[in-house]
Amino acid sequence: MDRAEPRSEDVEMAEATSVQPEPPATLEAYIQQVQQRRRLFEPSRAARETAKGYTIDPSGAAPHSAHIHAMAMVQDASILLSGGSDGYVRWYDLYASMNGKNMLTQNLRSSFVEGVAKGGVLTTWWGNAHLAPGEPLTRADAPLSPVHSLACERNALWGVSGGESGQINLYTLRHDPGQLRHVFRKHTAAVSALALSDSETELLSGGWDRGVYQWDLHTGQMVRSYDGHAGQVSSIQFRPMHAPSAPVPEVVIRPGAADGAEGASPLEVELEAELAHSLEADAPTSDAAPGEEHDAVLDSEREGDDAGENDNDSLFGEQDESMAEPHVDGSGESVDADGDSDADADGEADLFDGDDTKPEGEESDDAPLSQVTAPAKAGAPSLALPGQQRPETIKKEAPKEAPPAPHVSRFSSDVLLTSTLSGQVLLWDRRVDNKAKPGVRALPLPPHTPPWCTSVCWNHAGDRIYVGRRNETVDEWDVRMLPDVDAERGTGARSSSAKAPQLLQSLRLPRGSGPVSAVSMMPNDRHIVCASFDNVRLWDTQPGPGTEVPFKIVAGHHGGTISQILVDDRAQFLLTSSGDRGWFSSSTETLLMHEIVVL
Repeated sequence: MDRAEPRSEDVEMAEATSVQPEPPATLEAYIQQVQQRRRLFEPSRAARETAKGYTIDPSGAAPHSAHIHAMAMVQDASILLSGGSDGYVRWYDLYASMNGKNMLTQNLRSSFVEGVAKGGVLTTWWGNAHLAPGEPLTRADAPLSPVHSLACERNALWGVSGGESGQINLYTLRHDPGQLRHVFRKHTAAVSALALSDSETELLSGGWDRGVYQWDLHTGQMVRSYDGHAGQVSSIQFRPMHAPSAPVPEVVIRPGAADGAEGASPLEVELEAELAHSLEADAPTSDAAPGEEHDAVLDSEREGDDAGENDNDSLFGEQDESMAEPHVDGSGESVDADGDSDADADGEADLFDGDDTKPEGEESDDAPLSQVTAPAKAGAPSLALPGQQRPETIKKEAPKEAPPAPHVSRFSSDVLLTSTLSGQVLLWDRRVDNKAKPGVRALPLPPHTPPWCTSVCWNHAGDRIYVGRRNETVDEWDVRMLPDVDAERGTGARSSSAKAPQLLQSLRLPRGSGPVSAVSMMPNDRHIVCASFDNVRLWDTQPGPGTEVPFKIVAGHHGGTISQILVDDRAQFLLTSSGDRGWFSSSTETLLMHEIVVL
């Protein structure tokens, strides 16, 4: 009997690799695979729930010969892009840089702190070309423009870069890296901020010309502008709707939110009963004509507006019509910007309840405001908005062949945040028409705070904003429309704190730290990374009793302006880049790579 010959490793490997997974047979199966893949790139449960914080240790560096103005990273953190004042976009292999054996030379290692030994693995690079209108995209000798902002598609199919000349270049990444495909032309000065919508079909850009524009990536055309910025735009951030992989937190019942009677407190049930009784008492009899009934509803609501009580139809609360521009009164209270009256009746629930799924029968957030109707409570008559007729309820049913919507979005497609170098911080709702006034809310400057801001960020729940300031502070704002105590007691009075974002606290860095040029939130929504001129700090925003120093130093950076802080989706790596972003400051011209360990 012949003995079987031993199979070589090459044959076994060939057979293993020849078995390919079957492609999904239906669209539902494909969407399910997309959901499963995106769940892989989320922080661990320990990283989201830790109260002790994190240990962030430097392990590598990628020295540049120029100021590094911007960074961008794909979803799986395999590709890291950097751009700076020399006009080049560099592609680094982040995994090879952190796990490989590409070590820095002895001369370079001596200029960093202990632990920084690995060097960045540079895959490729290309120039950020400046092309005049009408020039071919393939021109090889085109002059270079310094890179001020970067963004890339999550799967590394393409990326965009904003240049000092005002152009936005779109180029391929994974296939034929750096090949220019399209040029967006609208800005007249440096493009200092870029942000992609969660669907990655829209691009928002902001520049030194004080303009913020929305681009349709299907057509390459500018479709909307956001006017009203008083200075050079420094950042654009879409609002997160909920923390990754975390259950949606319970939401306090707010005026205008769609809620059922189940789970309501006795006080809420009593208030709702009194409201329904008063509305029934004020409602006209059935013998009244339809026109008289409509006038009665409008008159009752006008009286509520005069009393300052009916502010439930706005995104962040109501404001007086006499306030044409955002400003701060003597007490430091926030004055909302504009467009509040255009928001839908359940705007507060859409913005802050943190759930991207809609109850049955509720309209989609993507619909225009003129077509959105507020869900009526059972047993209570529906109210018409001031100046509008009562809309008819239209049942919208999806076509039988319509594909199911994949619930993979974590960021709002409507609410965003912009900041300017002059210290202006504006909240925008894209469902609100902003032709007359800028934004729906403007965060004021706290007392004794200079007008300056280069970086803002949301927490992962989307209900707080952190603003880095020049006077060595980080302002923490709560943008939820919280119910007022007097209103809950039934007195009818509403304080300004129930309508405006509230300044919770200011994290004050040690004296001499320098301006806070970059901020980034950690996954637990408790610790925030603050970068100033001297050091990078990990700050605990909720220190326990007896805590003398609520922060610890993140080793690596010292003596330079930090242009950006990046944390990957799995919270494993923290990256810092040093550059002045064109605003005349010093730089270490280094990109530092850190490893994050949960305590």
